[in-house]
Amino acid sequence: MMMTWGRALPVLVVAVVFDLVRMFFEMFWVFGPALAAAYCGAQVADVAVVGKLLAAGCVAGAGAVGYFTAPALTTFGIIMAMTVGLFGWATVTLVLAVTNPRIWKSNVWSWIWSISALGVAEMPLLGTIPMLTIAHLRLYAGQIKGDRAALKRYRQEQEQVARAAATARSMREQAQLMQNQADQLVATDVY
Repeated sequence: MMMTWGRALPVLVVAVVFDLVRMFFEMFWVFGPALAAAYCGAQVADVAVVGKLLAAGCVAGAGAVGYFTAPALTTFGIIMAMTVGLFGWATVTLVLAVTNPRIWKSNVWSWIWSISALGVAEMPLLGTIPMLTIAHLRLYAGQIKGDRAALKRYRQEQEQVARAAATARSMREQAQLMQNQADQLVATDVY
């Protein structure tokens, strides 16, 4: 079965989701306080004038907490990013092992590429590079390219077989025609 981008899309979507969650946690020192400020502001903004003041206080408080707890938030974020990254790689690798094991056979360097991409993805602060998605885009591109080349070779071979069959049929017809002519000549010479 030939691999197409349509068949690759579900796995790539899973890879993108894991990469986005990893990026969120890699930058948790920014996104954590921002998310807390948005949540707090949404909870208190319903109250008339006081709600607006409370919402502004939520933003200021979340900013202050983020500033003073940045080392802890950074550490937590990196640990979570690494955890999500490993879980993402394991999930995508398992899905590929079950649904498309040919992906690693299509490219000799695919295992080395996958392992090195995992290594880059698990490095702190380099984890913001979506290596899971990039690695699997590259693997699928190699497999699709190989499948297209194999299909092209197969079609060329089928055309050659069809041409050979047509040539053989033509030669048989010609031989039969010559045999018929020879039979007619023999029949006319006898009588």
